[in-house]
Amino acid sequence: MSPRAVNWFLQRITGAALLVLLIMHFWVEHFAAEVRTPAGLTFEVIQQRFFRNPWFVAIDITFLFIALYHGLNGVRNICLDYNWGTRFRTPITIAIVLVGIIVAYWGVTAFTGNSHLVPPEARVAAAR
Repeated sequence: MSPRAVNWFLQRITGAALLVLLIMHFWVEHFAAEVRTPAGLTFEVIQQRFFRNPWFVAIDITFLFIALYHGLNGVRNICLDYNWGTRFRTPITIAIVLVGIIVAYWGVTAFTGNSHLVPPEARVAAAR
């Protein structure tokens, strides 16, 4: 299978995966029964649920990677559809890959390195 066919195929696969992950994200984060509190859906409720189940983090990080690939591959395909895009195929691809790596790093650190998302028990243990 040629690289162009692989990109075409992965664009369709990631589109379908985005649909499934979007439904999962909305269901888990917004419509699950345990999020219905008298105060509504607050940051504290989301933060507490986020650390009870590491699957929340895994689903959101997977969502990030698949959305990044799908979106950036789409931008690359649009760029390559123009005449100037065929002359600059490699620089366009390199620029888009670099943007993807930077945004992926930024997104993952938002999930794993955010000091506001550290559970209170871990903050107490780290202070000792």
